[in-house]
Amino acid sequence: MTELSDCFERRLLTNTGPSTGLARKSLKQAEIFLVDAVDLINMGKSRMATIALYNTFFHTARALLFRDGIKERSHFCIARYVEEKYVRKGLLNADFLSYLDALRDARHETQCSLEVLTTEIDLSAAVRICREFMKAVEGLIESETR
Repeated sequence: MTELSDCFERRLLTNTGPSTGLARKSLKQAEIFLVDAVDLINMGKSRMATIALYNTFFHTARALLFRDGIKERSHFCIARYVEEKYVRKGLLNADFLSYLDALRDARHETQCSLEVLTTEIDLSAAVRICREFMKAVEGLIESETR
């Protein structure tokens, strides 16, 4: 059993109806978080920037699930869905998934740790990769409506 099929089996991902409207709204949320992330990076607030950047990647990935009619209840399962349905098929760059996973872990550590942590992730590179991810996902969503 693959991780993705396990996500569906455990109902952490479920089939609903596709929604281009919700996909676009999720991308709008991603844009808002990206602006916040850049502002936080510029202020030297890398811990909060990590959280905002993860939210940018999360909403961008989630837009694909809305596009495809999938409801999520697990951040891990969102990544597995994107991996299986988009990265392995060559529709999206594997770097997008790598940053999604790395930032998810960094966000978790930042929020849950009792230690003051510094991120090992190059946040400027993450912003650049995220912009590429958002553009690619927007193209996939818009190609669906044509």
